[in-house]
Amino acid sequence: MSHGVMVMVLIVYYSWQGHTEKVARALAERVGGRLARIEPVSEVGTLRKAMMATFGIRAAIRPTETDLSGVNFLIVATPVWAQKAPPYVNEYLSRVTNASGKPFSVLVEMGNSGAEKVVAIVRKSLEAKGMRFVSSATTLESDVDAGRFDRTVEEFARTIVEAAAPAA
Repeated sequence: MSHGVMVMVLIVYYSWQGHTEKVARALAERVGGRLARIEPVSEVGTLRKAMMATFGIRAAIRPTETDLSGVNFLIVATPVWAQKAPPYVNEYLSRVTNASGKPFSVLVEMGNSGAEKVVAIVRKSLEAKGMRFVSSATTLESDVDAGRFDRTVEEFARTIVEAAAPAA
């Protein structure tokens, strides 16, 4: 795929057990995006994870690409914890800069429910920074385990490619 104008798509993901990472990688192959991992300074236990997520707490992360100056399109890929976004994702979102006017999409990986709530959390945070919501997609853990998420990623990738294409 050759573009007259190189569109820089950044896919930022947090993955605890590898499901979100698997989907984020598949998406990167489809949209030619660059991957950046959100890494906690220290992982906490499961119970504390749920508590922190429930209360919308942010938790320290290692430095990652938060300055979107050179980015044309941001994709945030995140799991669902206790019906909320993980604290590390909240922290990443809070650090995003130079994002105004830029489009973003959200990819949510879940066990069984909570995707809409997480999409809403990410949207609220990035729209507050002047970003434009384009699309969201959800994959189920069981489908990711079984390798049955191609169509979802394919359709999601299409929404991103269409939105990221420079107007002719």
